[in-house]
Amino acid sequence: MKKIKSAKRFQLVIIGLMIMSLVLAACGGKEPKQDTSSKPSNDAGKSDSNFNKEGFPIVNEKIKLNFAAFQTTSGKHFNDFEFFKMAEEATNIEIDWDLNPGGSSWQEKKNLLFASSQLPEAFYGHGILDEVNDVVKYGAQGVLIPLEDLIEDYAPNLKALLDERPEVRKALTSPDGHIYSLPTMNDTYAVSKPALFINKKWLDDLGLPVPKTTEEFYEALKAFKTKDPNKNNTADEIPFTFQSSNWNNDLASFFGSFGMLDRRDHIVVENNEVVFTAVQPQYKEAIQFFSKLFAEGLADPESFTQDANLLTAKISQNDIIGAFVAWNYNSVGLPEDNNFIPLEPLAGPNGDQMWAGFEPGILFKGSFAITNVNKNPEATIRWIDYMFDPLVSIQVIHGTIGTNLLEQEDGTFKVAPTPEGMTSAEFREAPETSRTVYVQSKEMQDRIINENVMKMPKNELDDLYAPYLVYNELPKVYMTVEENSELARYKTDISTYVDKMYAQWMINGGIEKEWDGYIDQVNKMGLERMLAIYQQAYDRFNN
Repeated sequence: MKKIKSAKRFQLVIIGLMIMSLVLAACGGKEPKQDTSSKPSNDAGKSDSNFNKEGFPIVNEKIKLNFAAFQTTSGKHFNDFEFFKMAEEATNIEIDWDLNPGGSSWQEKKNLLFASSQLPEAFYGHGILDEVNDVVKYGAQGVLIPLEDLIEDYAPNLKALLDERPEVRKALTSPDGHIYSLPTMNDTYAVSKPALFINKKWLDDLGLPVPKTTEEFYEALKAFKTKDPNKNNTADEIPFTFQSSNWNNDLASFFGSFGMLDRRDHIVVENNEVVFTAVQPQYKEAIQFFSKLFAEGLADPESFTQDANLLTAKISQNDIIGAFVAWNYNSVGLPEDNNFIPLEPLAGPNGDQMWAGFEPGILFKGSFAITNVNKNPEATIRWIDYMFDPLVSIQVIHGTIGTNLLEQEDGTFKVAPTPEGMTSAEFREAPETSRTVYVQSKEMQDRIINENVMKMPKNELDDLYAPYLVYNELPKVYMTVEENSELARYKTDISTYVDKMYAQWMINGGIEKEWDGYIDQVNKMGLERMLAIYQQAYDRFNN
């Protein structure tokens, strides 16, 4: 079996017994005291001759580590992907994956894991840990172990990243000075979030122009509903659909047409001031527009209940949906010859035309953490450092070299064509990127050549939206345990109430009559204090 190639070659190491003798000499034969400010006291990785500080394999005789992660949307097990098979061969570390669905069921299980002694040895994946509630809290409690010394001694890829990018080190450092979790990063280009698509075939068949404004979009949806554009003599068309619970398919960017971009938690930064979008007049205007779509049967009533699988099932049929929001074509299973084109951000009633952007850098801070039940922290940090090798990370993103990526003599990699009868997701020998951990470097991404027929890959979508991107997201700041505790008193109730009214107003209307009472209620729930806590953390981060 061909091993995953590594971009680095490590030098020879000082053998473990010599290190052990130095440790014993320094300790004077006494058992070291427990100290959460230093690296873990378990020295098994350093003293055990089975462990290799450098080079591969990481251990001479195979060990097994238990990781919690998110299951793939297809249901395929991590160990069935070629990527992880080759990773196991390269490192000699077998991962016992505890795969979980996301959403509320994972939140409940995660709470139980932390409340019990049944922790995994590590957490792995996009947002597997909440950086607001989990990382700082459980790091301070000693449940998650500090990583900075392990990185210094055993993780050259991570060390190089943090040394070269001090802003990344700063962002990962909790208020107590420790690094408890590692990120997923896109270090290439600014990214749009997500994209708005419309059925161009239906527009053409009905003699309609490509919409440029929200009003033209509304008129197109009305035609999609009433004029049988799929010509089957059945009123089965769904003019517009989205998935409110999924940030890859939601309406947050669309709010920019009404003067202020929304974000998932409704927290944004405007001129260095933390703002809550859900009490702004622009937010009300956007809700009124979408409410009109629902009232007239132009928006899919399942948009607030459907999961990604149902959304994909509808869109991939290619003949019942008029418009939708999604990350890109592939994310919703469309064939290459599909009927849809992306729309530039629509100009709203006041001419506003903007879309949410994400600057290069950290996508998630809580993507990997090691717990205090882990008996092999040195081997574990070496395993995740292997994933941060640029040449390994690129295979997490695009699939394995030799199957999905074909290495060229000039050092570039061609994306292999997808076999007939398979989707690109089915062909790629790695889980979807939303389930994995990586650093997508610009240098490596520029070496990828994709000659496959693709209507518009994600980077071209990003180029389309680039002139309209606004970066109003609150930086990924860590708060103190005290700030988190106080914030929880306000945020949970406010978020629950706001999200309830968001869906209620869109589907059933009523925002005009209820807006003032809604504002009063949010203020009574502690909005002013909640924003003050965010502002305090934001100001500290910028100093």
